[in-house]
Amino acid sequence: MRDGRGKSAKAGTLRARLRTFRRRHPMRRAALFLGLGALAYAASSLVLALAGNVPTAPVIGGLDVDNYYAWQIVFILPLVLTVWVLSSGVLLALGTRGCHRSDVLDKASRAWGGPLLLAWVPSAVEALFAALGMGQAEWVDILSRPGFWQTVYLGFYAAAAAWAVVGFVRTGRSVQKKAWPTAVLTGLAAAAVAIGIYALFVR
Repeated sequence: MRDGRGKSAKAGTLRARLRTFRRRHPMRRAALFLGLGALAYAASSLVLALAGNVPTAPVIGGLDVDNYYAWQIVFILPLVLTVWVLSSGVLLALGTRGCHRSDVLDKASRAWGGPLLLAWVPSAVEALFAALGMGQAEWVDILSRPGFWQTVYLGFYAAAAAWAVVGFVRTGRSVQKKAWPTAVLTGLAAAAVAIGIYALFVR
């Protein structure tokens, strides 16, 4: 009985500390959430780099395709945090005065972090199959044919983009207290920044 009560008390204490952390340190929580998302990308990039895979989507001219995933391990965290700050800046610049920056950053982290993790799933699956020995040629052959698997693959990115748009629009509405048409335009601008930078650099 004592062990059960002790475990229950410890669990209750841990939950209380987490609630306190959320209230007192919203920026740390937001940064930690996005940092864990970036870590997931870094982990899958490491596996792909070790497997010798290269990006199947075009990259910006002049960048080294052969070592792209190795470099992505390094730049993914700064990029994720930069997108967070820039998209929050768009929400602040196009919004009404008097908004707390911490509130905007906190909510923007959720609008950006969820879609970021959803868009990571195809990369995670590719890394898993690469770790199990599947060559990139087989992976490309499966996804290059129009059909179910190609639809599922592209569907993850489409769903992530739609989620980002909805998330940023809702964020614009909640922090700015504006009418829906204005919130939609503000959210679309912030989402365009996030999705555009992601599409340019993340593979």
